[in-house]
Amino acid sequence: MALRIQKEVILASYTTLQCGGKAEYFAQITTSEELVEAVMFAHNNNLSLTILAGGSNVLISDEGVRGLVLLNCIQGISYEIHDKEVIARVGGGVVLDTFINETVDRNYWGLENLSGIPGTVGAVPIQNVGAYGVEAKDVVVEVSVYNTRTGVFEILNREECAFEYRNSFFKTSVGKGYYICSVTFRLSQIPIPRVTYKDLAQQFSMQESPSIESIRNAVLTIRKGKFPDWHIVGTAGSFFKNPIISEKEYDRLSALFPNMSSYKEKNGVKIPLGWVLEHVLNLKGYREGRVGLYEKQALVLINHGGASSNEIKTFAEKIRARVFETTKILVEFEAVCIE
Repeated sequence: MALRIQKEVILASYTTLQCGGKAEYFAQITTSEELVEAVMFAHNNNLSLTILAGGSNVLISDEGVRGLVLLNCIQGISYEIHDKEVIARVGGGVVLDTFINETVDRNYWGLENLSGIPGTVGAVPIQNVGAYGVEAKDVVVEVSVYNTRTGVFEILNREECAFEYRNSFFKTSVGKGYYICSVTFRLSQIPIPRVTYKDLAQQFSMQESPSIESIRNAVLTIRKGKFPDWHIVGTAGSFFKNPIISEKEYDRLSALFPNMSSYKEKNGVKIPLGWVLEHVLNLKGYREGRVGLYEKQALVLINHGGASSNEIKTFAEKIRARVFETTKILVEFEAVCIE
């Protein structure tokens, strides 16, 4: 199929927040050949490149995006079995939960805790996607990429991806020039239930070895109780990162808020921002005009309908300022702003 490059494409329909302006140029990439052709078109016309995946973690400017926007639609899933180990290579444009559902059906362990997360596989290593005790870094082996600056296809191993909490090499100035073609995961046919995360631990406290299907179903049920249906409600899921603070800062905050839970990290202490927003600032369900925090989970920002990107960003900045004013915690957006 020949590459089709469109002009002035509205991007709101390609994001789960349901807002954003037009792409000056836009192309859906389904093959490596189309990718090479699209990048060449951008270089020949002095156009900047913006890579868009499932649009579930981005806030696109109302003014739109100059240059060429590439939508990752590369498909394909293949498996290799090595004894009890399963190596899965997955196209960057594959819907993440479709792939996870397939691994659960095949009884391949490793990704079931990430069930229900919107977006595509290509976003997994960028964001070091994680939920309920599992992160991308736990299962990603390597990432196949195209360097849009040099025109060379490369393979980056897990160490080169430099995974951190909701961060990776792909968010650096250099890494943003890499287009993720596919991601390789290491899964297992040996049952490895990971149910120590609080919500899951409560669910499976009486079960010694829960099945992979029961873990997926439990995660989907928990998520349904915390997150709105992004097919209906404009949302990017958790809009803010849970902050990681020093132990000294944690001691200060725990003295002020003794009921606050925490999670030990290698570089500090992770604080559940949703708890702070709900119990310290009383902002659960708070709304200003067409933007608000979700009534069931304060960490989730929602577009109640028709909100502009500027309205959303202004609201998010206000929330961030409120948190700092009360706790002195600096909060970062988990959603990526594209301008």
